[in-house]
Amino acid sequence: MRFTVSPATPDELTTACRVLAARPPEPERDGAALRFRDLLTGGELDPAGLFAARDEAGAVRGAMLVQALPGALGLAWPPRAERGKFQTAIEDALAAAACGWLRGRGVKVCQAFGPAAARADAAAFGRHGFRLVTRVTHLRRAGGDGDRAFDPAAGPLAFEPFAPAARAEFAATLLATYHDSRDCPELTGTRTAAELLDGFRGPVTPGRDWWYLVRHAGDPVGVVLFDTGLEPGVLELNYLGLVPAARGRGWGDWLVRFALGHAAADGSLALNLSVDERNAPALRLYERHGFVEYDRRDVYLAAWPG
Repeated sequence: MRFTVSPATPDELTTACRVLAARPPEPERDGAALRFRDLLTGGELDPAGLFAARDEAGAVRGAMLVQALPGALGLAWPPRAERGKFQTAIEDALAAAACGWLRGRGVKVCQAFGPAAARADAAAFGRHGFRLVTRVTHLRRAGGDGDRAFDPAAGPLAFEPFAPAARAEFAATLLATYHDSRDCPELTGTRTAAELLDGFRGPVTPGRDWWYLVRHAGDPVGVVLFDTGLEPGVLELNYLGLVPAARGRGWGDWLVRFALGHAAADGSLALNLSVDERNAPALRLYERHGFVEYDRRDVYLAAWPG
């Protein structure tokens, strides 16, 4: 069978979304396809990153979704094709076209996530430069009355809302927190400080602060970054980190307490975060503060420097 691969046309959107959602249990497939379509038509995902593979008659036989994100980052979902003789060839053609599209848009690092039980469905990643590097643990902590009472001024650290004038200092501090990090160290050195900062670009909401520079005695020692959660009433702790010289002093607890207090003051019902399962110190830190695991996902990584 001969087939062609290119971005899906508007007329192919619904069919391509159904192909993407072909792997979940049958009762969940219609809902998954509808979510893909809503995200693509509602502007949350770029439809230009949806690729379709067609047979000689023009019927969609496979699909893959990728996204080029700020900060030279990319996000990919596994290619999907009908099971059978041509499945591998179609999925490989989709992955090649989609990865080429990402690289053409300046993506240096692409991530993909999936359940361990579905590793066979992600085999095409391994044939196109992706490595299974770790699993990410998703944690959640419901808000408590005590979180609102946290007073950051009572501790050794100052939490300074991000200001454009301090962008260079903020970016340099963020980059320094990655040194000897146990959270997906494979990402270290793949992007510039400015690209790292762009990759954490949060929502712009007047009157609300999303990023904080952490200082001790006036010196920058860490960062705390928030984002909107995927669920109503849930805030996402995108990242927190300390520079190497500030570690081992118990300040990580202050950063977590600040994050919980910020979520409570924001009116959030819960705070979510994700951490590399290899990062035992971070897992112990979050467990001390009442976070519990609610999901775990494989992490695939492709690096295309320059």
